[in-house]
Amino acid sequence: MTSTDTDRAAQPAEARKGLIAYFAGNPVAANLLMLVLIAGGVASGCQLAVQNFPEIDLRMVHVTVLSPGSSPQEVEQDINRRVEESVIGLAGVERVVATATEGVGRINIEMATFADAGSVLNDVRNAVDAIENFPPLNAEQPEIRLAQLSIEAMTLAVSSSVVGENELRLAAENVRDELLGLPSVSLVTLRGTRDREIAIELSEEELRRNDLSIADVSAAVQRASLNLTFGELRTESGGVVLHTVAKRSIGEEFEDIPLITRLNGTIVKLGDVAEIRDGFVEDDVVSEVNGTPAVFIRVDATERQSIVDMGDDIRSWLADYEPPQDVAIGVWNDRAQPAIDRMSAVARNGLAGAILVFLLLVLVFDLRAATWMAIGIPFSFVGALTFFAPANLTLNIGTLLGFFLMIGLVVDDALVVGESIATERDRGKRGAEAATSGAKAVVGPITIGACTTILAFVPFLFVTASLTQFVNVFPYVAFFVLTVSLVEAFFILPAHLSHDGNWSLGPLRALQVRVCAWLDQLRERTVAPAVAWSVRNVWPMLAGGAVLVLFSLLLLGSEVVRIILFDEEMNIPENVQVDLRLPAGTPFGTTLAAAEQVAAAAHAMNEQLPGESISGVSILAGNVVSSRTGTEEPNGSHLAGVRIHLNGRPARQVSPAEIERVWRENIGELSHLETMEFQRTSVRPRPSVAYALKHDDAEVLRAAAGELRSYLGTMPGIYEIADSLSLGKRHLEIELTPAGEAAGLTPTAIGAALRAKFHGVEVQRIQRGHEELQVVVRYPRERRRNLRELANERVRRVGGGEVPLSVVADLSESREQATLMRIDGNQAATVEARADAAIVTPLQARRQVEREIIPELLAEHPDLTIEPAGGVRDERAMLETLGFLVPVVLIAMYALMAAFLRSYWKPLVAVAGFPISFAGAVLAHWVLGWDLTAMSLLGLIAVFGVIVNDALVLLDRYNTLRRENAMLPAIAAAAAAARHRFRAVFLTSATTILGLSPLLYERSDDLVFVVPFVVSMVGGLVLSGAFILFLLPTLVMIAEGGSE
Repeated sequence: MTSTDTDRAAQPAEARKGLIAYFAGNPVAANLLMLVLIAGGVASGCQLAVQNFPEIDLRMVHVTVLSPGSSPQEVEQDINRRVEESVIGLAGVERVVATATEGVGRINIEMATFADAGSVLNDVRNAVDAIENFPPLNAEQPEIRLAQLSIEAMTLAVSSSVVGENELRLAAENVRDELLGLPSVSLVTLRGTRDREIAIELSEEELRRNDLSIADVSAAVQRASLNLTFGELRTESGGVVLHTVAKRSIGEEFEDIPLITRLNGTIVKLGDVAEIRDGFVEDDVVSEVNGTPAVFIRVDATERQSIVDMGDDIRSWLADYEPPQDVAIGVWNDRAQPAIDRMSAVARNGLAGAILVFLLLVLVFDLRAATWMAIGIPFSFVGALTFFAPANLTLNIGTLLGFFLMIGLVVDDALVVGESIATERDRGKRGAEAATSGAKAVVGPITIGACTTILAFVPFLFVTASLTQFVNVFPYVAFFVLTVSLVEAFFILPAHLSHDGNWSLGPLRALQVRVCAWLDQLRERTVAPAVAWSVRNVWPMLAGGAVLVLFSLLLLGSEVVRIILFDEEMNIPENVQVDLRLPAGTPFGTTLAAAEQVAAAAHAMNEQLPGESISGVSILAGNVVSSRTGTEEPNGSHLAGVRIHLNGRPARQVSPAEIERVWRENIGELSHLETMEFQRTSVRPRPSVAYALKHDDAEVLRAAAGELRSYLGTMPGIYEIADSLSLGKRHLEIELTPAGEAAGLTPTAIGAALRAKFHGVEVQRIQRGHEELQVVVRYPRERRRNLRELANERVRRVGGGEVPLSVVADLSESREQATLMRIDGNQAATVEARADAAIVTPLQARRQVEREIIPELLAEHPDLTIEPAGGVRDERAMLETLGFLVPVVLIAMYALMAAFLRSYWKPLVAVAGFPISFAGAVLAHWVLGWDLTAMSLLGLIAVFGVIVNDALVLLDRYNTLRRENAMLPAIAAAAAAARHRFRAVFLTSATTILGLSPLLYERSDDLVFVVPFVVSMVGGLVLSGAFILFLLPTLVMIAEGGSE
């Protein structure tokens, strides 16, 4: 008979019952369970995708309708108003923002916090489909989709200073096609190049000579370039499909389309009256890398697709790829390597924390117990991976940080069980009996504590601000890790601690004896007397706790500890880029000159800073640098961007924030600039000083917004001020004259004729490879660039013949807004700005604005409405969500604890530690010099679960003492419970703090944003530990009504 069998036979029958006793007495079963979870975790982990961030839900539905050639006013009237009227009031819709720009209507439908995205999307689609006679003529079918951030995996640059635009585009297309052939790549887009089109540019003289109109030519092309199936011939040998194959796909094939066949047999073909150009659209675009023309090839990852695997595949392919002669290809932006570096930094800090925890355990417990407790950390993490795939989780910065934050909590479970087993050994029990009794003694409080910890993370599920959405995965991580941790603590750890032998020998054993003696001395000579004093001096203790809470509130109220919920420094830097916007209609040369000035400032910045900060500079003029959601204005002569490629450390010796600051200083003044926005990440917080103004009168809106913008410009520390009221392109308004009316013309007829000649008529769309080309009939470009030509334009009369436009219509020039905005059906405008936290916090800036300028605006402009916008709405939404969910979670915690403790008042005693932990978090921010951010609030919520865990252990001990000795006074039981659980409370707080401590000193660009979270947890744990030992017994005394 083995020693385990002997121990099991010596146990009382009651002690041998249950799963805990079974696994404690059967090490083989415990080890097999451990191996199964390890194998499942390893197998699942190897299949998980590696990404930068978890999926980010923007909580928005985009409706986009293209209407080429339409003015913003036409788009607003014919598209936006009709869509917004159909979707306002739908269930789950919180806000509708409609913007009309030239040729595009965009309606952004913001969802309520708890709305189901799929249901809202379907409701919006049904509502838009139900609109009668929609979309209008000349508009395309609406695109309706959920807003999603694109996930950039890698961007390649195909460049050449020798070959032309067409050859460079062909080389880029070839690279795109080869990339799409890789098994891990499915989304590839070209940027910095113009789209192709087939333009049929008509000669007005030839049209007049042949008595043709643009409409005649358009109809002829549509009839002649067509594949048509017209039936099936059923023969004895089978069916034969009859069809024509006449659709043209390249420009020269259109030249022989007949337009007129005369009686003498002569044929007027399309090539006789038009020049057919198979090339690029007329939009001006310049794309360069370090001064060399380039086309960018961006590879995006889909949901749950590993950017690391994609990066490996692309680099392997690139190593073997031979580009065409005089063409170079290279990696411009690699997002896979930073993801690996970022996760390595988290793993490095996690390993350091685990080592610190292990060293503390070794000082207190036998090496066997310390080792198996520490093994519980990686085991719980690996075992949790088993459940990641079914939960659609990936390995990303969110899940890894979740693991990191669980280090101390995982050790807490094992530590309490180990401490309980050691107590049973001190009482004379041995082997499996001691392990079983010790585990069973704490199974209740540990299980309930784990449940309350998981509940504390539940509010994280509903954090909707894009900057903090990576914490949405924390509840899943906490649930899986703590579940596996409970399995390890109750079914695996007791089996390994059931052996009586010690591993600690020699000097280590002597050191452990001294440390344990010191802890006992600390307990008996310091803690126990202090607890005894606290339970006898209830009101001074309560006053001390109240003073701490009030002092922390004073620190916040006096802004010694500043509140900046969404700090710019919370960004995870990816690159640094500048987006430029000049007034709509700005000549392309002016925009390009501005972009070149910004690029020159980047090179100067690189020379000015120590080290080698950047390795390249790219310019993209006439287009946006990168589209994050696919809804940005795609092109225009007034748009440009400059992006710099950051070197890694140690070559780069300064932070991206410092690079941005110096770059901004070097740029200087840019002429004609409307807005200049710096970006360091794809998930940048929205402007934190932002307001939406509503009024029925556009002039009132313009005046009020102008006053508000001017005021913001006078405030120190306010930058990147912008509004939505910039002027658009010049407009020529055409009004019919009496002569025109007499000629039988109408405004619609004149407008249609001019649209065909100058904007063009789309007659066909052709699919050529991966690209869809438009076939457009119009006047030549030089014919469309002169205002005098327009005045001399001839318009056909209804009865035949032509008359000059200047005779039948009056032309007057005007200029309307580039963007027309409506919010919830009301005419609106926005004014937004950012605050430099080193000078003024967003909260301070908003208070000044709302105290000094907004009351004046409201008094000056009756019926004007001003409401928060941008990042202010994000802050308020987060606070409102937490304000609703935290009480719900507290009620759920109370119910669990009340049922376990069999008391209505004892759970209230446990949660009374929350204000103390809040004070600890604020004090820690003050001492360490950090601002209070959204991450700080989330860290504070996470502490609540730890407080309840420790409080339950002590209250459970208090209940046990009172149950075992009914004559024991409450004051004695409370003091004894604190004394008995001192080591457990001290060690759980110490291990959690040690596990998190490496991140307190983390200053890398990638992880600095999470430090406020850790500061809150560490500060809250320090004071919550003191609360558990000294204030909680005091509150027990008050609740019990005891006094000495």
